[in-house]
Amino acid sequence: MAGKGGAIPGNGRKSKADEEKVNTLFANALKTFYKVDLEVEAKEKLVHTLLESQRGQIFISEHLFGKPKEIVETTHNVNNFDIREIFKIEPNKNK
Repeated sequence: MAGKGGAIPGNGRKSKADEEKVNTLFANALKTFYKVDLEVEAKEKLVHTLLESQRGQIFISEHLFGKPKEIVETTHNVNNFDIREIFKIEPNKNK
């Protein structure tokens, strides 16, 4: 399995310049959509729009306060496993 592993080109976090480009693109789109001049006004209008729906309220809450942790309890006992109990096989009846 030679040649496996190592860094993969193009993976990882995007550069700060790329992030800024995307942020500028979205900010300009929001300003155009809401017909406002300032980026702050556009963001405020977006927040107000999101707050009108329950899903938007959840989205904002999760970003402000963090998403709650999901806990899954897995308690299974396999030490006393007997397959005959599953298939209801009686001992000494297979003759």
